[in-house]
Amino acid sequence: MNSSKTTPVRLRAGSPAQLVATLPYLFGFRPDNSVIILGLQGRRIDGTARVDASVVLAAGFDVEVLRGRLSSITAPSHQIIVVAWIDDVDDARRAINVVGNATGLPDMAVIVSHGRCQADGGPWQECVDHLAEADEAGLTVLDSRDALEASVAGPSDAEWATMADAWACACHSVEALTPGKQRARARRLMEQGLEVPGGLSSESCLELAALARQGHVRDVMTALITIKSARHHTELWRLVVTKAPAEAAPAVLGLLGLAAWLMGEGALQVCCMQRGLAIDPSHSLLRLIEAINVMGVHPREWARVRRLGYMGA
Repeated sequence: MNSSKTTPVRLRAGSPAQLVATLPYLFGFRPDNSVIILGLQGRRIDGTARVDASVVLAAGFDVEVLRGRLSSITAPSHQIIVVAWIDDVDDARRAINVVGNATGLPDMAVIVSHGRCQADGGPWQECVDHLAEADEAGLTVLDSRDALEASVAGPSDAEWATMADAWACACHSVEALTPGKQRARARRLMEQGLEVPGGLSSESCLELAALARQGHVRDVMTALITIKSARHHTELWRLVVTKAPAEAAPAVLGLLGLAAWLMGEGALQVCCMQRGLAIDPSHSLLRLIEAINVMGVHPREWARVRRLGYMGA
């Protein structure tokens, strides 16, 4: 969930309408025209997935691929809730049936249409626009997925014109350091950025971006990202990506995408992956994130992946 703070925020839902109200905070944007699958462990959401409604409703949609991607969410220990956030109610019901063919009948099916929601064919309820605890915590919601993509698009041409010289200086300073000093410098800058989210100067952000291009430095950066620290890392790399030029973007997007995955922000993870691979289709960290997305790997598996020795080369 997006927040101006870095402490986790718990949102509670006592009704289907309140559950629907949490979803924009969960994804960081209003998930219009989406099919959402939630896996609940007891009273806690343990896994989520969002698929564009147009994909689910397309002719020839591969249910087997969806079944594979949802395997960790649809574990036998989970209660499954499917939310079809689609204005056309008939399309919403079709989408729920398609997902049901992949996952088995959900424990609850919710339709969100024109500001109303309906659970399991029951009475329609007005959706709740805001949750007080979310507003108090400073959680923010973007208008759409397009807005989320724009947030990782990097600097505009006008912004970059003011930073090009600073980028050249950052690259020169990084190249002048020995590998050991590069890693030490990266740790120091990351510690500063994690301690005061949003507090790094543009020059420091550009230096971090230049350091992240070095594979051995990126190994260190990647190893520092854990489930516990993922929220802080997401804030840090969100800032850096707004300064990084295209040549440094794949590495920065890889680090942001990894942190987003560990924090449960799958939509942000995908936006990072898509933009990064469009620039560098062979980038190993981005390919790892792509594999994680395709296979539906749960964030708790990250420790095992790290033990296997993978680092973004």
